[in-house]
Amino acid sequence: MKISIKALIWLYLTLLIFEGALRKWVLPGMADALLVVRDPVILAIYVIAFKQRIFPINRFIAAIAVLAGLSVLLSVLGGHTHPLVIAYGVRINYFHLPLIWIMGAVLDRRDVERIGAFLLIVGIPMTLVMVEQFRSPMNAYINRGIGNDEVGQIFGADGRIRPPGLFAFITGPQLFYPLCAAFFLDEISGAKRLPWYLLVVCGLTLAIALPVSISRSLMLGTGVVAVAFVLSRPFTSVKASVLFRPLLLLAVVGTALSQLPVFREGAEVFMMRWDTAEGEGAAVAWGGVLNRTVNGFTNPAYFLKIAPLLGHGIGSGSNVGARLTSGEVGFNLAEEEWGKVLLELGPLVGSGFIIFRIILTGWLGWVSWRALRRDRNALPLLIFAAMALTILQGQWAPPTVLGFAVTGAGLLLGACNPRRDDPGAKRKTDESSALISHPSLHHRGIQRAPSLTPRRLPSTLHKKNHENPIDR
Repeated sequence: MKISIKALIWLYLTLLIFEGALRKWVLPGMADALLVVRDPVILAIYVIAFKQRIFPINRFIAAIAVLAGLSVLLSVLGGHTHPLVIAYGVRINYFHLPLIWIMGAVLDRRDVERIGAFLLIVGIPMTLVMVEQFRSPMNAYINRGIGNDEVGQIFGADGRIRPPGLFAFITGPQLFYPLCAAFFLDEISGAKRLPWYLLVVCGLTLAIALPVSISRSLMLGTGVVAVAFVLSRPFTSVKASVLFRPLLLLAVVGTALSQLPVFREGAEVFMMRWDTAEGEGAAVAWGGVLNRTVNGFTNPAYFLKIAPLLGHGIGSGSNVGARLTSGEVGFNLAEEEWGKVLLELGPLVGSGFIIFRIILTGWLGWVSWRALRRDRNALPLLIFAAMALTILQGQWAPPTVLGFAVTGAGLLLGACNPRRDDPGAKRKTDESSALISHPSLHHRGIQRAPSLTPRRLPSTLHKKNHENPIDR
């Protein structure tokens, strides 16, 4: 039956990548319904997991259940009783999260490598679509937004949009390519699932996507993964000589790549966008990215002061909630995630949900570090580098962001499980399962929870910023 769950996980991942294309080009008239196209898949996974007694029962799941119940209760007590708004808010914050531990229970390292190879191969047509979008007029058919919106994409620079590829918005590539970079770097360090010539093509398409995206977030996110790769090398069993040949080959091909017109054109437009921001001041150029991370420590304190005790109601801060309550699409509360959470759920439950995400992110980081130190397995750490900020502070209302946060965390846990056909894999798998089941109340016994110290990361003040559109 685990095979059935694996098949549904593959379906979930496939819909995550292609649902934007369905909403923009294939079925634009059903764009709103396709917003929740992965929810029946999630429900089917949960039903099978319950029947097979592999549905996770641990302190994280208990916290999710308590927070969800309190969120609904406070919404009703506060007079915010629109059932669809409440249901959509619960879906955003809680419904998809158990999939993280189900993926950790049914996937092993080989499964995760196969998914990574799939993502790298999908990255080839994804980049080709982005190149065509980059070179096409803003009102071209390929640049239409969801629901056949002719001006539905985000302006980049030089009269060009920030190409979303197969996704609905640029937020998709901002999460997709750093995750691809994690698997690409793992491949060249010895995984060797793809043949070398295909791996080179994947690396080139990844390199082309960086400037063509006109996205500083994508560039910096991929850079974080590269830094994590370099820092993890001393802890792995891969010799430096193993990396010499593929890196040399990539250096040669990269030199040729720099001469390609599309790469040079993309680099020029990317720098034009950066220079435009710098024209308003160097702080503005960097602030657009760093304000969402480093400079946001004081934001929760600000929103705590203005948030009503019972909150404005779960789901009310999303675009879907705004449409259902007012008939208009927009940010009713705050655009940044932690501010929206506090205003929706109130200072008590909202703070509890933020602490939950901090602890979850810290625990995933600890799991990936332990896999690196104990098993010399760097892949979980690379995935963590790609997805940590999305899990911690990402705007989960957009279905693409929520999907990558959940699948990224699930792939991280799955990558900690050794291949089941390896010698001694049973013993290691049992140890990994005990780790992943962290503070478990599993049907097979109670596991002991590791001690964690929550660490807060920054958030940003509410401001109109259409670089990260919420769900449409």
